Amino acid sequence: MERPIAPSHPQPDLRLAHRMLGLLAAWHALFWVLAPMLVYRSLPLDTLELLGWGQAWEWGYYKHPPLGAWLGEAVFQASGGWLPSLYLLAQGCVLLCGLYVWRLARLVVDPVRAALAVLLLEGAYAYTWLTPNFNMNLLQLPAWAGFSYHLLRALSGTPRHWLWAGVWGAACLLSKYSGLLLLASTLALLLVDPRARTAWRTPWFYAGCLLGASLLIPHALWLLDHWRLPLAYLQSFDAGPKTAVSHLEEPLRFLVGSLAGLTVTGLLTLTLRDRGAERPQLRLPLVWVTVLLFGPLLLSCLYGAFSGSRMKSTWAFPFFNLAGLWLCAVLPMDVSQRRLRRFATTLGVTALAIGGLHLAYKLGADKSKTGFDGRALAERVEACWGAKTQRPLHIVAGDHILTSYVNGYATTRPWVWINADSEIAPWVTRDRLRSLGAVRVCRVDGPCANPAGFDWQPACTVKVDAQSFEVSWFAPDSAGAPPSSSQR
Repeated sequence: MERPIAPSHPQPDLRLAHRMLGLLAAWHALFWVLAPMLVYRSLPLDTLELLGWGQAWEWGYYKHPPLGAWLGEAVFQASGGWLPSLYLLAQGCVLLCGLYVWRLARLVVDPVRAALAVLLLEGAYAYTWLTPNFNMNLLQLPAWAGFSYHLLRALSGTPRHWLWAGVWGAACLLSKYSGLLLLASTLALLLVDPRARTAWRTPWFYAGCLLGASLLIPHALWLLDHWRLPLAYLQSFDAGPKTAVSHLEEPLRFLVGSLAGLTVTGLLTLTLRDRGAERPQLRLPLVWVTVLLFGPLLLSCLYGAFSGSRMKSTWAFPFFNLAGLWLCAVLPMDVSQRRLRRFATTLGVTALAIGGLHLAYKLGADKSKTGFDGRALAERVEACWGAKTQRPLHIVAGDHILTSYVNGYATTRPWVWINADSEIAPWVTRDRLRSLGAVRVCRVDGPCANPAGFDWQPACTVKVDAQSFEVSWFAPDSAGAPPSSSQR
């Protein structure tokens, strides 16, 4: 256990800092759960998509590793099928991340700055605006923070924490493949920094590596047969032709887009900055925090410069867990009670402003996927299928968006047959198709997957939120409409 620094005089500012932490946790547990429950008409698409995958309990999926899908499905089932439970899960990830960041910061700086290391993250885009959306990016927040904390505990003289570092390291990779960036940065630190190199001389380090590797074995075996699927997904972002400029433009765009999410955090820091104040005495080397913070970002930019590939700035979601701590460690700050009170006021206004803008956007944006009535689409598709077969709906084909809406809100939770492709949705087998039949949902005048050997019959056209959708079907064998000979 880390020991708090004994104050030499009473510190009301510490009580205020901890009070702010408690209020911030309550704000996330209440506002960022209740607001989407009351305002969103559908769960975020990424969350619904994970439920569609998790229903099958596979060792891997065509886009990502399995941990997010498993966890989402487990919480959904444990809540009795209550979809808003995924909002609770999302904020649980945020709060667990904050707890780990605070514990890690206590290892490096004094208790007041450790609290500020968490509070400053409230200005970051990834820790507020995007948090109702439980997806692989959000799951990385606690995974990266947990790994970083136990890594520093192990490096600072408590080697048994290598076991926990191994567990959280596996969680980083099982949540998203970009976890490799954090592990690669850690490896560089262990090779280059003399103080970190002592890890190679303790058996706990190898025990932690072995534990983490053992947790990865099932997914690694899955990847041996399916590695082309996530690779194809990554390459799908390179829609346009690459040019010589792409190798400079893409990493620069990614860098600027990633750091832009910290703009408000930077402004919050200005309320505490004081050039006349002393910098804090650090209890652990600053280089350890710096490598964990900037290493993944640097490696991402190097990958972009080498490949010229297009990268989404949201991929940097978990990179900045330690941004608040790094700022508190390198900048002279006034943490007196008077200055903290001013910071508390600014932070409160910021949290309310971000929450208000989020609600205004969700209520007024026509293109927001959470504004689409996914429940109405599912009900009408189910009714259309029922009118044809008088049977429950068990399989829905279509793109990943429409199948996710139907899967999430239909009463039978039909299996998602994404793009009518059983390679990326292997749980939809030919035997299952023959025995259960399927329905296909496509946008009118839009692309519609039509695998060879299937004779889709028109069923109906449904309209939801001024959008029209074509629904077609083929019947199960027992309904008197067998599939074509090529399926037998």
